[in-house]
Amino acid sequence: MRVLVKSMFTYQYQQPKEYHFSLDSIYLAKWVAREWSGHSNLEKCRVLDLCAGCGVVGLELSYHLRELKKFDFIEVQDIYTSYFQQNVAMVNRNELQLTWHLLNYEILMTQPWHNKYDLIVSNPPYFNPNEGMLSPSTFKNRCRFFLDSSFENFIQGIINTLTPNGSAYFLQPQTMQHGYDRVQDLQIMLQNTAFSAKKIAEFRSVNVVLIKKKHYDFLN
Repeated sequence: MRVLVKSMFTYQYQQPKEYHFSLDSIYLAKWVAREWSGHSNLEKCRVLDLCAGCGVVGLELSYHLRELKKFDFIEVQDIYTSYFQQNVAMVNRNELQLTWHLLNYEILMTQPWHNKYDLIVSNPPYFNPNEGMLSPSTFKNRCRFFLDSSFENFIQGIINTLTPNGSAYFLQPQTMQHGYDRVQDLQIMLQNTAFSAKKIAEFRSVNVVLIKKKHYDFLN
């Protein structure tokens, strides 16, 4: 397993003062860009930034892997909409197709979203509601905890929307305070499906998890 090192911001992103994205999002985008740099037909690939916030992961990825052109962003909290729009204006690349969806990710489990994305990236909430103390701020809680839906539905949405040779990369903490490993639970969850999950990188006490179809080899 490889370990990522120091990174820098690419843009001066606009974001809510109450809750800032972490460097984990920046690292994830750079990691995925490096892993996908040798793929063919990138200009035809469709990318989803899931639990997008103000769009940092997808926009960073578009910077580091310029061949990618088609990006969808799904976020459940409307507070992020204006910040995303400001960030798109700052990026100012007319060749990009950047589409914002204000939706609960449960919708990804439905038929219209089936086999839609070649690449999914996500820095989702890290915790279930019983895994920590909730904040007085509902906004912060929805960023940190699976309150709008569940981790299981998050995963089911991913596997429904991936194309047959697609890949999904998302972040999860390395250790859980309540005595279990969510990635291990995920592997058990997927054992009777066509998909597998694997930790492929780590940084800042966070794992990068890759989900792919089982008949496609994981990256080394």
